[in-house]
Amino acid sequence: MPQYQPRVEERPMLQPVEAVKTCLRKFIDFKGRARRSEYWWFYLFTVIVSWVFNFLGMIHVYASHLGMLVGLALMLPSWAAMTRRLHDTGHSGWWVVVQVALLLVACGGVATVFLPYADELLAASDNIEKANVIMAAVEHAKQANATIPVLMAALAGIGAMIMSFIMLIFTVLDSSTRENKYGPSPKYS
Repeated sequence: MPQYQPRVEERPMLQPVEAVKTCLRKFIDFKGRARRSEYWWFYLFTVIVSWVFNFLGMIHVYASHLGMLVGLALMLPSWAAMTRRLHDTGHSGWWVVVQVALLLVACGGVATVFLPYADELLAASDNIEKANVIMAAVEHAKQANATIPVLMAALAGIGAMIMSFIMLIFTVLDSSTRENKYGPSPKYS
């Protein structure tokens, strides 16, 4: 005899403006769950904002600095939204911490190699000159036996790419219809 299953109704998808407002309002809320539409509309918003400031940064240097500030300001709500999205699919938010840690290690390893050459890279007038500076930095790292930072950066970068793929899969999964340990489903009632 089949067991009784309660009727589950799906709520309508969040609209873009509503999703962005929700994520900005919950910018430090790492608890609870976020629907797929909430997360992906906010993700699209951050990509568009990034493109706009990158374009403006090509025109004027102050827009580039403002773009970096806006990017930093959107980082925390992006992590919070991703954490809530992972919760909605039944996964831990610690996946976000692992991904960010891998990215920081990768950036740190790259910085140890290229930071001494930052002025030369910024002063380079064309791509050929920049490539020559990069080759000099890599050659200097070889001579200084800096294989550990380079290896750390490479392994962390590969790990971050793998984590990005895993996170993509987790964030496109549908919400679980039932309440999980992170709270009730925001999609189904």
